[in-house]
Amino acid sequence: MLSEKSKTGLLILLLSFSLLIVGSAYFVYLRVVFPKLVPHHGGGERFTLSKANNYTYQIPWLAYSRLHLDLQANETVELYIDGSYVCDCSRYEYVIEGGGEALILLRSDSPVNGMFTARQEIPSEKWLSAFIILSAGLMGIAISIIIHRRNGVNF
Repeated sequence: MLSEKSKTGLLILLLSFSLLIVGSAYFVYLRVVFPKLVPHHGGGERFTLSKANNYTYQIPWLAYSRLHLDLQANETVELYIDGSYVCDCSRYEYVIEGGGEALILLRSDSPVNGMFTARQEIPSEKWLSAFIILSAGLMGIAISIIIHRRNGVNF
């Protein structure tokens, strides 16, 4: 039968492994999923300029954290951001700072298809949270090993 100290050490070990798994999953989420979770748009938006929409397309973007937008079109379009002419282009990159917004307007004289790809930067407090969870898990494992060794129990 395990002593009370061994049970405590085992409980700490199980809890620590759980924190380690949760922290690792959160890191993967931050690296793989979070950048593509742009509110209201996901990882991007397709657009079509056609006679039906008078060869224009307008879309608002709101950035909760720093947002990188990449415009790609199969033909040249007139690009306006917040009402100001930017350029005639088929590819353009733009950054919206966290808390900012931009109203993007595209115009053309002919049919155009394209896509906005959006990637948001990961706020440092989210990285810090993941690091703290992982650190707590690692420290708990170390404490559990120390408790077990003091009690003469090996893994």
